[in-house]
Amino acid sequence: MYPKPPQQFMPKQGDVITPRDCDFCGYPLAEYRGVMETKPVDSLLESEQQQITELTSEVAAIKQQISTHESAVKNSAHQKSLSRQQKKQANANYEALQKQLFVKNQELKKMTSWFFCNYDHQADFHNKI
Repeated sequence: MYPKPPQQFMPKQGDVITPRDCDFCGYPLAEYRGVMETKPVDSLLESEQQQITELTSEVAAIKQQISTHESAVKNSAHQKSLSRQQKKQANANYEALQKQLFVKNQELKKMTSWFFCNYDHQADFHNKI
């Protein structure tokens, strides 16, 4: 019924397609379609800065766990010592860590950046401030 959108409007590998609400109008739009802008550090409250620090350390810990798992997967001697059930459990843990990392990164992004549907909203938002 409707024509397909041009190829440049389609998500590419690595694009975040989860909806995010525009800070100006509240319209939900996939992140790759909007405009991201970093919030100035001086505009953040002390409690927000503390939360950002905590999230950053949590993200670093999760990345460390992921890299440990990836190095264990590359170790063939370690892989041979595991049973099928242990490998399945390790893969499930790895996927859970990946999801957790994504969620934490999204929370961190929401706290440290503004999101706008388009450049007009971005300009209007800054005119109001």
